[in-house]
Amino acid sequence: MSEQSNQPPKYHIRQFAGVDDHLQAETLQMSVWRGDSPIPNNVSIAMQRHGGLTIGAFLDSGDLIGYVFGWLSPSSAPGASNGLMHYSHLAAVRSELQGYGIGEALKRAQAVSARALGLNLMAWTYDPLEARNAHLNIHKLGCIVRTYIPNAYGDMRDSLNAGLPSDRFETEWWLNEEDRDVWRSDRATAHMRIKLERDFQSLKKRDAEAALAYRLHTRQLLTEAFADDYVVTDVYRDGVEIGYELGRFPGARLAGAHA
Repeated sequence: MSEQSNQPPKYHIRQFAGVDDHLQAETLQMSVWRGDSPIPNNVSIAMQRHGGLTIGAFLDSGDLIGYVFGWLSPSSAPGASNGLMHYSHLAAVRSELQGYGIGEALKRAQAVSARALGLNLMAWTYDPLEARNAHLNIHKLGCIVRTYIPNAYGDMRDSLNAGLPSDRFETEWWLNEEDRDVWRSDRATAHMRIKLERDFQSLKKRDAEAALAYRLHTRQLLTEAFADDYVVTDVYRDGVEIGYELGRFPGARLAGAHA
C-alpha cells in the first residue's frame, strides 16, 4: 500500500477457524513487534480450545490483517461477574493498516464474545506513554485505569519496547453501562491531569536518556496518584497537548494492585 486512503480495505471479523489462522498470527506478530518472540500457534490453539478467544480481521482472500487474543481469568475487581473477567493479552494490526479503526473493531468484537460468556469486565495492559493507545483505550472505548505495573514484562527486545523498563497500565473495560457509570467524572471528589508526549517513539529515537527520565517521572506521578485513590477516567486534548484526566474516588485502589 503506497499511500493511505481514507477507507480501510474490506474485511470481516470472525473467530479463528483452523491451524492456518494461528500460523498467520505468528507471522503477523513478527511483523508488528520486530525482534520479539511470537506466541506459538500450539499455545494459541490450545488456549482457544480451553477458555480463550482468538478473533481475527480477515480480507476476502483469507489473509489475516489483525487479531486479538485472550482468555478467562480471575478478577479481584469488585463487581466482576462471579469474580471472573476476560483478559485480552494481545492485539495486533498490520503496521500499514493501523489508524483505520481495525483494532477498535476487533476489541468490540471481543467484548461481544466476552458478554456472551456472561462476563462484564475485560482487562489488558498497554504502555501508558503511548498516546495513540491511550486515546483508543481510555477515550474511545471508555476503559479506566487504577493499576500501574513497573517493568511488567522485564527487558523487552522488540523494536517498540527495547531499551526502557516495560511499565504498563492495566486497563479495566466495564462492558455494562451501569458499571461504567460508577466512574463518571462528575462523581469524583477531586481531579488532576498528567500530560503525555504526543509521540513517545520519536522521543526514544531522539534522546534515550530523556525517554528514560520521562518514563521514571510519569511512573512516580501515576503510582502516587493511584495510591491516593485517583483513577484514569479519560484522555484530554487541549490544542496540541494531550494527557490523562484523573478523578479521585475514595476507596478505589484495588487490594493487591501493583501501583
